[in-house]
Amino acid sequence: MKHTLFSVFIVFILVLSACSKDEQFKTITPASLSFVHEDGSPILQGECINPNTNYALLIKTNSEGNGIFRSTKVEYTLNGVPYVMSFMSDGEQLNPIKLIDGFNKAEIVGTSYKAYIYFNTHNNFELVE
Repeated sequence: MKHTLFSVFIVFILVLSACSKDEQFKTITPASLSFVHEDGSPILQGECINPNTNYALLIKTNSEGNGIFRSTKVEYTLNGVPYVMSFMSDGEQLNPIKLIDGFNKAEIVGTSYKAYIYFNTHNNFELVE
């Protein structure tokens, strides 16, 4: 009888410990998207785009809720090509890119975040003196 009561008590303790409060996670959500210099500094309005300079795409995120961060993948496209960036916490991340000649467009999939930049290489430019 004692053995059965002891077994029921152990099972009861195990059930209670298994039903502890669910683990809470912070939700990471995109906050902005922009074209920047490779070091993360902004491209100023009216600034000439230099073909010898490296550029990047900057995605900033925020977090909501309490608990621990859960890895979140942010899907985006650059000139129609899909990419994924993983975030382990809120903040910002850079992805070095090569601009194409003409109109460059980036957008975060499923959101209204979009960025545009026009890049002209002047391939047919000839200096006449």
